[in-house]
Amino acid sequence: MIDTGTLNFLWSQALVAGFVAAGCEHAVLSPGSRSTPLALAMLRQPGLQCTVAVDERSAAFFALGIAKASQRPALLLATSGTAPANWLPAVIEASQSGVPLILLSADRPPELQDCGANQTIDQRGLFGSHVRASHLLGTPSEGFAPGYLQRLAARVCEQASWPHPGPVHVNQPFREPLVPTGATSPTVALPKITVSP
Repeated sequence: MIDTGTLNFLWSQALVAGFVAAGCEHAVLSPGSRSTPLALAMLRQPGLQCTVAVDERSAAFFALGIAKASQRPALLLATSGTAPANWLPAVIEASQSGVPLILLSADRPPELQDCGANQTIDQRGLFGSHVRASHLLGTPSEGFAPGYLQRLAARVCEQASWPHPGPVHVNQPFREPLVPTGATSPTVALPKITVSP
């Protein structure tokens, strides 16, 4: 049986590899406990340039600038709770300006929802009509198919890029422990995935 921390990392590794294979080259990370599995996967992914920005509002506008200049989706990562709510002004700007942006918010698992747990808000539909699509993922589970996550990442990139570029939200809950207890396999780059322009 695989430990939860390793499972979280392997799941995140597959998802992030899919984003890079589909053309994402930049990620902006705002550090936080719940987003650790995704942050580790991003920092270890070949071909992904990562920038750490502590303030979520600044991070969102920085990612918006990267995406606008490159005309490719930029990844934006924050922890659970009110952190991703700070993205809203940049999300609206991206939506109105047609800038591809991928919003990755970490979240608490279902058993910590609606019970007063710290740093927990309802993150479903957080950005309303300002996103092109919203994906609510389940908690990582043993026996998951990495190929599914990689295809989902490619789909998210396409939704952010075509036919009307703009932001797409992916909400990812994680259970604790959040980090692997032992050594993990090295991250490898996937073959490029072509998405609609």
